Amino acid sequence: MNTYCQIALATLLMTLLQLPPAQAQNSSQAQGEAVSGKSGAAPQQHRRGAQKFVLENSEGASIRLWKPDLSTVPLVAEHGSITLPNTGMDNYHAVVVERDWGALKEALIRYQYMHGKPSGHSTRELTAAEKTSFEIVPDPVPREHQHYRSVRNWNFLLRFHGAPAANVAVVLESSNGTSLSSISNAEGKVSLLIPDDFSHREARGQDQRSAEFTVSAELADDSVTYQTQLSAEYRVDPSRWRSLGLGVFVTAIGLAVGGLLGHKAVRSS
Repeated sequence: MNTYCQIALATLLMTLLQLPPAQAQNSSQAQGEAVSGKSGAAPQQHRRGAQKFVLENSEGASIRLWKPDLSTVPLVAEHGSITLPNTGMDNYHAVVVERDWGALKEALIRYQYMHGKPSGHSTRELTAAEKTSFEIVPDPVPREHQHYRSVRNWNFLLRFHGAPAANVAVVLESSNGTSLSSISNAEGKVSLLIPDDFSHREARGQDQRSAEFTVSAELADDSVTYQTQLSAEYRVDPSRWRSLGLGVFVTAIGLAVGGLLGHKAVRSS
């Protein structure tokens, strides 16, 4: 592991992971609402249940939920987690966590789709808005009902005070143990391959397994170090279980035909 990776892992301590819907709902019932009373909203309940996240090492952090219309709602972490309030708007929202240590400024962002009435705003408005000093922006964000998929390249944009951040080291790490790195180009862009690091298994219908990944970067400016993370969920690419299922089907046919021919050959002899 290079020096940059060691620094990032040692100092960027905040982690934002989505809880499975059933676990999130049980946790909400057990712990109560985990949102700021200022928002005046209850945890969102739609077909996937409340959207609840584990937020590790959040002491001293400022947490805000950006809505599609670019208005924001303050959030509070309780019992090591946050629950997104129901904004009543359909489209992507952004959870932005910031922590200021003076000489070190940390930021963590996650774009999350939430359901409601049509917001009338494009996702590009949300991604274009400057939400923190140094941020990693999906370019683009996956559309609704789609996801980041394994074995696919996705583009990300690094921005510092709203301008492209060029020649910055970027690290992608998955919850399945994969780590890869790259460097942003002159336009602040980087293309990263979402890893295919799910364990092998036999195809039995659609493979809906998911995992988490983070994209991290760091830069220094005027004696201040800025560290930023983008977290997201990714899933098994459909081509994997489809091709595996087809392979099993073709193999089964081959065995059946081979057995039939062998049986006829025996009878003929």
